[in-house]
Amino acid sequence: MSFIPLLVALSASLLPLPGATRADWRTEVLEFRHEREAELRKADGWLSVAGLFFLKPGANPVGSAATAAVSLPSGAPPDAGQFFLENGVVRYEPAAGVPALVNDRPVTGGVTLRPADPKSETPADRLTIGALLLQLHYSGARLGVRLRDPDSTYRRHFSGLQWFALDAAWRLKGRFVPYDTPRTMQIQNVLGDVDDVTSPGELDVRIGASTVRLVALQASKGRLWIVFSDASAEKETYRIRYLYTDPPDANGGVMVDFNRAYNPPCAFNPHTTCPLPPRQNRLTLAVPAGERKYAGPLTPTAN
Repeated sequence: MSFIPLLVALSASLLPLPGATRADWRTEVLEFRHEREAELRKADGWLSVAGLFFLKPGANPVGSAATAAVSLPSGAPPDAGQFFLENGVVRYEPAAGVPALVNDRPVTGGVTLRPADPKSETPADRLTIGALLLQLHYSGARLGVRLRDPDSTYRRHFSGLQWFALDAAWRLKGRFVPYDTPRTMQIQNVLGDVDDVTSPGELDVRIGASTVRLVALQASKGRLWIVFSDASAEKETYRIRYLYTDPPDANGGVMVDFNRAYNPPCAFNPHTTCPLPPRQNRLTLAVPAGERKYAGPLTPTAN
């Protein structure tokens, strides 16, 4: 399929760059792409996720021993303690002599751990054992422990991001159509679990001769979060991509810049729980803009 007729039509949908030149726009998008890769490469970024272990009621041993339910890499204590799950509450009991910290404070006995609170945007408590970071994480109704390791194979063998060339034809004017009241939606993630998300409304975007209406999810500071797929998925792009917009203006106008579309964590790491696009956001046309499909390894690689 040729994209030339589509891109010609798209150019008519471009907004002028208020208060900025085209060179400014290019610089901003290139900076966004650079910062995105830098965030991924951080010691506690998505590439450092080394495991996700779902807890069973009662005791869940943690350590590098083969019998541990929450498995730590070799070099960590064979017995680092236990996670106790009871009535949705998790308590960590360290083993004797294990120098564990919770939120940078030494653990001298049992301590209750809190998962993240999306409503208040409060992050999960940070349990650290040496260089390892463990945090509670919900996938649907299942509660697990997410392990981050700065020496994760996914981080060590990361091959870098690839992007489509910048194209202002994919910087489009959209119109936000709010619901009377925000709606709670159920969206399945890549593990098959179902999560509740909030949608404040929908976003109309004209692409070529057609107008698509995308379900927008609520993001911080009034921004809109679009989880979508398109006809390039599994070919040139990953099967899911994300895109954030600035808050809509007083008339509902919003810029939708597909040059900033990017891959979710599960494109690089199998231990993540990315939401899948709502059916309405599964586009039948291709969007050759933004981040391309990751070409690096998704399974542990030998040293």
